[in-house]
Amino acid sequence: MTAIAILLLNQQGLETAQKLKSHLGTAEIWGLEGRTTGVDKSFKNTGDHLRNLYEAGVTIIGFCAAGILIRALSPCLENKRAEPPVLAMSDDASVAVPLLGGLTGANELSVQISRALGGVAAITASGARRYAVQLEAPPQGYALANPEDAKRITSDILNGATIALDGPCPWLEDSRLPLSGSGDITLRISCFNEALPKNGLLYHPKKLLLEIEDKATTLGDVQAAFKETGFALPALAAVMTSAAGPVGTAKLIAQELGVPLRLIENYQEISIARRISLKASELTGAAVESNNNTSTLSLIETKTIPDLRYLGRSTGKVSVIGLGPGAARWRTPEVTTALENADCLVGYKTYLDMVPKRFMQQRFASDNRVEIERAKEALDLAKTGKHVVVVSSGDPGIFAMAGAVLEALDRWPATWKHIDLEILPGLSAMQGAAAKIGAPLGHDFAVISLSDIRKPFDIIEKRLIAAAESDMVIAIYNPASKTRRHQVEQMKARLLEHKAPETLTLLARNIGRDGEQTEITTLGALDTNRIDMRTMLIIGSSKTRQFNGPDGQPLLYTPRSYE
Repeated sequence: MTAIAILLLNQQGLETAQKLKSHLGTAEIWGLEGRTTGVDKSFKNTGDHLRNLYEAGVTIIGFCAAGILIRALSPCLENKRAEPPVLAMSDDASVAVPLLGGLTGANELSVQISRALGGVAAITASGARRYAVQLEAPPQGYALANPEDAKRITSDILNGATIALDGPCPWLEDSRLPLSGSGDITLRISCFNEALPKNGLLYHPKKLLLEIEDKATTLGDVQAAFKETGFALPALAAVMTSAAGPVGTAKLIAQELGVPLRLIENYQEISIARRISLKASELTGAAVESNNNTSTLSLIETKTIPDLRYLGRSTGKVSVIGLGPGAARWRTPEVTTALENADCLVGYKTYLDMVPKRFMQQRFASDNRVEIERAKEALDLAKTGKHVVVVSSGDPGIFAMAGAVLEALDRWPATWKHIDLEILPGLSAMQGAAAKIGAPLGHDFAVISLSDIRKPFDIIEKRLIAAAESDMVIAIYNPASKTRRHQVEQMKARLLEHKAPETLTLLARNIGRDGEQTEITTLGALDTNRIDMRTMLIIGSSKTRQFNGPDGQPLLYTPRSYE
């Protein structure tokens, strides 16, 4: 799933944006806070938000003037071959203008949108507009060997040169290019390392699959195999092995070559044109230990470019993410991208409900207390080749699911071999609460959970006392629930033994969500009956100060200096 953000700066284009989202399937509608309603997510600063999306590789479709997008993104422009598509659209969908990402799909997307919504794709690139193709931006499944020549070749064609197509290529055959049996320019299609056409372009169709059959195979063996056979590395679509084969070796080689790894069990799903099996020892001249006397790797040329989505399966991936305290604007771009690309979401139902639903994305909700079971469920799903996102609020490594996933992997190491794992940080609840009222965490602080479900309360008391004796600010997670009240009362009693009753204390409830509240009180006056699981407590040090800010609102801070 490709991450696509539809941006609205006012309410005028909402109906068109909703139609566009329905057509694209995986897009989200972002609206400027205070000027839009009925959107999926909101943002405050247009320029900052656009730059964050762009740098995260998100496709941007802005219902706004082209100049707004240009001015906002101009500081980010570096590599035109790596930039995401950026389009400006009129709010009635009559015009779609591809501004950036012409080499990464912007022109094609503008055509797709205009056909769906009955508008016009305002493509200004001469070649793309006239011939419905961009020679320097081949579609997925092709690699251009000499992109530096594409601009000159396109210019020659616009000036009347004809084209000889050397090799089958539906992408070019179906275009409006001036094809001729003996053209002035040659467009060559080949899986082999060949000399560049004297006046033309060389495209490598990604029709090659590399099968790794022995764990001793190295990258050097693979490079030698391509040299021996004459195949071109850019024509490689994927590395393959079986689930019972040398998956670790194959994964490492795939990463080094920058291609996907696919686990194959049934070779009947591959339309094989030729298969070349090789021994690494014969390729490199080195003595390579092998479990058998047959090949250690094979190069397979397929009859057509394979669709990797339906070729075996991946090794699977688990992304453990943090949504932040609640507000969508506090979500990091890499977390947004992971949520967009996931096959499955796993998490506590309350947190899953904070994530917009997406087409073809499965959800697996569970109770808040079954963390290990939830982690095992996510890993089991990933084992089938899926990309699974484990959803936490705040930061996943702070009293959340990252620890549970790592514990499962540590306790049962043989159960989930070769799964890719990433932990993506989020904005923690204590950071969100602190920012709402100033900077109470400005000096040393401790973070303690009052929940005694997984640790005895006498341990919690020792940590509270230690933090209080050292005069640290203390951030309290999970202070109380409907049935668990005595812990927060005992916390107050223990802290008052070591902190002054006038110690400044922050109660922050529902930070980043509906019903957000903050209140500054003192430790002595703290009313524990007003505290629940949605409350974050920050108890100051002896140096924490309160004053009224420029707008008259009270602010807390803990100075960096003890002077």
